Amino acid sequence: MNGKRLLLCLLISAVLFSVAAAEIEVVDVSVSPESVYVGENVTITATVKNTGNATENATIDFKLNGEVVKSVNVTLDANETKTLECMVTAENIGNFTVNVGDRTAYFEVLPIPSPTPSPTPTPTATPSPTPSPSPSPTPSPTPTQSPTPTPTLTPSPTPPTPTATTTAPTGGEKFRVGPVVKLRPLNDVACPGEDGLIELYMSNPSLNDVALTVEVWVEIPSGIHVSGEGFAVDTAAGVAHALFEVTPGTSKTVHVNIKPIGSYEEREVFIHAYGYYWPGQNKDNSYPISLTHPFKIRPTCPTPTTTPTPPGFEAIFAIAVMLLMAYLVIRRK
Repeated sequence: MNGKRLLLCLLISAVLFSVAAAEIEVVDVSVSPESVYVGENVTITATVKNTGNATENATIDFKLNGEVVKSVNVTLDANETKTLECMVTAENIGNFTVNVGDRTAYFEVLPIPSPTPSPTPTPTATPSPTPSPSPSPTPSPTPTQSPTPTPTLTPSPTPPTPTATTTAPTGGEKFRVGPVVKLRPLNDVACPGEDGLIELYMSNPSLNDVALTVEVWVEIPSGIHVSGEGFAVDTAAGVAHALFEVTPGTSKTVHVNIKPIGSYEEREVFIHAYGYYWPGQNKDNSYPISLTHPFKIRPTCPTPTTTPTPPGFEAIFAIAVMLLMAYLVIRRK
């Protein structure tokens, strides 16, 4: 009797173990494109996987700035992977955070650039030549008895009709292909031995024949120190400023470090970065960029957590062998 109870307990444990081992996780999230204009669409792609050894159902939420914009029900067999998509329309200017499960991605929405009006050409008239008068001939003296001949005058030439010529104006510098300029947070936690990070990425396609000029300011909250390549800090004004130039066919990445001054007292600060970029020296054709993001200051750095790997076929096979042995023992008794 005790043997049958043991066998029953083992069977129940095996069933519970196989059910607990089934788990669906979000293993990757991406957005395309990462920079759009107002009114354009952004596609969010999430990859989910059943890391367990049994079929599992789950509801996957797509969140935009913390709000659920779409929920998808998915069923996955053991070790099966699927790709889910969610399309959103960019309606407001700014930087947006996408969360699916514990994965995060970012995209930026820019204002639609206004076309630069072409100046109206001013016609330049060609001056007409001044005609030269023809001298009148001097009559020859004749005897008194002979009649005086009447002199013949040569008519002056008719001046040509003036022709108006148009000079085409020289336009300002502009991009043939739009560059990529992004501000995004890389690490929003600052702790001893680890700084908060903002990434400034600039890329000028090789099809352009003008340089990409980028100017950026970072507002510095009280008690925070900001540093980065090319940035000059004005303590009195509370800002850090930098100016960059990227030649056609090249790219540049700059990291801005954020750390507290003095103690790492637990708190949250907001960092506001903004700026403009334009082709060459043509500031009249500039485009804005901006980023406002919260950064956490912590006295200790978080310890990375490791997700235990559920047992696979080997563990299930071992359990089956144990059950078989227990059954044989019971039959002998």
